[in-house]
Amino acid sequence: MDMLSQRKATVLAMDQVPRVTISQGYDTLSSMANIAGYKAVVLAANSFGRFFTGQITAAGKVQPAKVLIIGGGVAGLAAAGTARAMGAIVRAFDTRAAALEQFKSLGAETLEVDIKEAGDGQGGYAKEMSKEFIKAEMKLFAKQCLEVDILISTALIPGSKAPILITKDMVESMKDGSVVVDLTAEAGGNMENCLYTRV
Repeated sequence: MDMLSQRKATVLAMDQVPRVTISQGYDTLSSMANIAGYKAVVLAANSFGRFFTGQITAAGKVQPAKVLIIGGGVAGLAAAGTARAMGAIVRAFDTRAAALEQFKSLGAETLEVDIKEAGDGQGGYAKEMSKEFIKAEMKLFAKQCLEVDILISTALIPGSKAPILITKDMVESMKDGSVVVDLTAEAGGNMENCLYTRV
């Protein structure tokens, strides 16, 4: 920064562009999140031991893959759309009602907890939830981990470390051959045993 200052350079932090209509053309975070959500599904499909779409053949019937997506920001929505396009059954969770509606519009089954608490924070992002809500969502995720084949987590709160939403025990309870992708690894990860940069 000192060198740029000495040269009297004008520097813009593209990752700090606000999420408002007038600046959409400069919103690099959303563009990269869109790619990350898409790629998360492609990488999961590549690592998964069977097709995402269900199949009926002379040898029998194969059920579609079940995909759980946690976090309905740009990456989560891109992942949901991609997984549905590949024929998977998509389940999705977010703390914000608007994000759940967007998941529904993509054909995902939305999951909710019994506790009614608004998850909308500043600027349309998610906010930190109450301890009671977190306990309820952890119970929901534990149940879902027993059923799904693919788990993709994208839940972030701006300016904070990523919340731990998936425990090591939950991951270990998943079926053999299941695939987990944590797109929040750089911010600490939604999974307690997350390893950054490991594919």
